[in-house]
Order: sequence, then structure tokens, then C-alpha cells
Amino acid sequence: MLVLTSFVLTVSVNLIHHLGLAHAIAEVVDKVLGCSQCLTFWTVLAGMVYTGADIITAVFLAILMAYLSNWFGLLLLYLQRKFTILYGREKDKEERRKKVE
Repeated sequence: MLVLTSFVLTVSVNLIHHLGLAHAIAEVVDKVLGCSQCLTFWTVLAGMVYTGADIITAVFLAILMAYLSNWFGLLLLYLQRKFTILYGREKDKEERRKKVE
């Protein structure tokens, strides 16, 4: 049975590649990966469906998490700016110490 399954998968993948569907799928995936909200939505939706949640709950949670991912992204940008400011101050202090020595 495993040999038959692996053979069917091999034929399927080769057909997908030969017909150009793999390239089309790669383009769509590239677009989804470029958007944090899209990636969050589809990842949460797939995870919820995989764990057995009903489709309405899964879609609701995926939309909610995609919205919250925007706020989380803003928080990360804020923390990144604070870190950059603090790192710049420490770097300036270190350079002043080296000049004094």
C-alpha cells in the first residue's frame, strides 16, 4: 500500500510541475508571505481546521488574529525603535570612552 501511495504522489507531483501549476502556486504563496495579515489569516485558519474547529469559528478566529497581528506588528516596530535609540546611546558612550583612553 505504501508503494502505491508513493507512486501516486510521484505521478501527481510530476503532473503538477509539468502543467505549470507549481509555478502558479509559488506565486500565490509568495504574495501571501509578503503580507503579515494574510499569512496570519491563512495559518490560523489552517491550524484551526486541522485541530477540528468548526469552519465558522475557524474563520472568525482567523480574521480576529489577522487584525491583532497589525497591532502586534506596531508593537514590534515601537520596541525596535526604542532598542535602536538605546543601542545608539550605548554605542556613543562606548566611543567616547575609547577617545578618552
